[in-house]
Amino acid sequence: MPYPAIRLKDMLDEGIRRYGVPGASLAVWAGNALSEAAAGVCNIETGVPATPDTLFQIGSITKLYSAALAMQLVEEGKLSLDAPVRNVLPDFKLKDESASARVTLRHLLTHTSGIMGDFFQDAGRGEDRVAKFTAMMAALEQVHEPGEMFSYCNTGFVAAGRMIEVSNGMTWDKAIRQRLAKPLDTPSFSTLPEQAMRYQTAIGHLGSPGKLFVTPIAYLAASNGPAGATPMAMARDVVTFMRMMMAGGVAANGNRVLSAESVQAMHNMNVVCPRGMNIDAIGLATFMWDWDGDGRYEIFGHDGSTIGQAAWARYHPASGTAFCLLTNGGNGKALADRLIREIFSDAAGIVPPAPTKPDATLTVAPARYVGRYANTMEEIEVSEEGGKLVATVTPAPDYAVMSGGPKRIPLEPVSAELFLGVPPGMTLPQSWHFLGDDGMGRARWLHSGVRAHKRV
Repeated sequence: MPYPAIRLKDMLDEGIRRYGVPGASLAVWAGNALSEAAAGVCNIETGVPATPDTLFQIGSITKLYSAALAMQLVEEGKLSLDAPVRNVLPDFKLKDESASARVTLRHLLTHTSGIMGDFFQDAGRGEDRVAKFTAMMAALEQVHEPGEMFSYCNTGFVAAGRMIEVSNGMTWDKAIRQRLAKPLDTPSFSTLPEQAMRYQTAIGHLGSPGKLFVTPIAYLAASNGPAGATPMAMARDVVTFMRMMMAGGVAANGNRVLSAESVQAMHNMNVVCPRGMNIDAIGLATFMWDWDGDGRYEIFGHDGSTIGQAAWARYHPASGTAFCLLTNGGNGKALADRLIREIFSDAAGIVPPAPTKPDATLTVAPARYVGRYANTMEEIEVSEEGGKLVATVTPAPDYAVMSGGPKRIPLEPVSAELFLGVPPGMTLPQSWHFLGDDGMGRARWLHSGVRAHKRV
């Protein structure tokens, strides 16, 4: 049976009020039918109501599309997952020459390249912007060695986007329109602001619930498009993509977009994430979860976040259920968590496991944890206060607008490796993993926000 649209609407209306979300759009495929709902506004200054036809920024959900493009070209023999990037991009260069020579497309698509992942320098608006950005990567250091671990890497997907351009003979934007948006019959999917202007669009909002304001910057740099900086879509557009993935690469209109083998490759585990992270494993771009604890991954999808907008995509092939929530500010994470739990319980008979809880009886020696950890996006100072750990997160100057400024987050231990902390203005905890050893008994990395921060 279709999921009742009136129930979606009621849940969304109540949810945006509870979690201070300005506007949201929700699409659910269940019982071989689409149900949609929208609530709130596109912009708190104009008050224009959000509808299911409103475009929101989908952020890093775009990475699923970039990976699908790459797999199409692998099918055609134009790309190889495990050959060096330099086979396609001879001038590919990172600060570490050894890493430059070893990084592969698989490393890029699985966030295991070790390249500093959050680098949003603007390379302009010309059709050569992805090429220019990839050249800028020569200044980027390694967080870890290629293949050593998982650390979320936006820059790697821009390099993958450049590989798509070179091997395909067209810009990434044109490739995604011609190879994905058109075959899927989702013409509203837009990678550039001038395309999105054909439709009603949502703007992002910054600040905490109750103190929100319209973001002064509408988009991240267009040169980061392959990682998710600019694409906008209706929630139903993303559901259409997920339906294709659940159907072994065949779109709802009958067009074959990917081979069944490519879909399976995207769903195969490449990396297991640290236990207690909000992702269980990574395929080729695809986030993977084992909700029922049987040792197999049955839920797939991705999250997305841009300046003041956030998005969630989940699909469960066994029941044929797909979910997409798009939001434009506030505590969207808590809203998504609640809706995912309720909707998949109703439609698929499966729910995420209960959230991890701190262990109040556990005491830890602070010497392993205290210190400074950093990446290009932020610095985290971990200190001891009254026998407990506190993380002070200070964004780098270029990222202050995105992050909303410094944050002080008390950390509660779950194990000797895993801690939980709730960012200001949020209601759900974030995982903080202290990993590795620096040779002096101290953690070498702090893994938070799915990113590794190296001890400095």
